[in-house]
Amino acid sequence: MTQTSKDNIMELKYLLLFIAFIVYVNIVYLFSKLGKTREIGTIRLFIISFLLTPVIGLAFLISSNKRKMFMYKELSYKCDRCGFVFSDFHDNCPFCEKDGLFLKLRETEKIMT
Repeated sequence: MTQTSKDNIMELKYLLLFIAFIVYVNIVYLFSKLGKTREIGTIRLFIISFLLTPVIGLAFLISSNKRKMFMYKELSYKCDRCGFVFSDFHDNCPFCEKDGLFLKLRETEKIMT
């Protein structure tokens, strides 16, 4: 065997190793998305699956309970002057009205669990 053919084989081995690594990371990433509805979460499951193989990650996923709380958004109204947030609609801020100011409230979305 000549030196160039040995170099070509080594380059092919490194290329295959790199492709295998990219495939492994993609499999772990897709697998970690299953942890979104579990208490273990996506990031923890990704780290466990990446470092300890997806088989161990599957064991952690199965042993993890389903998430009890889900986040949702709730419409609220905020006064820019006093910073108070109201869950009910008001034309003006009731606290600022007492000071003689009639300021419109701004709609905001609060993240709730």
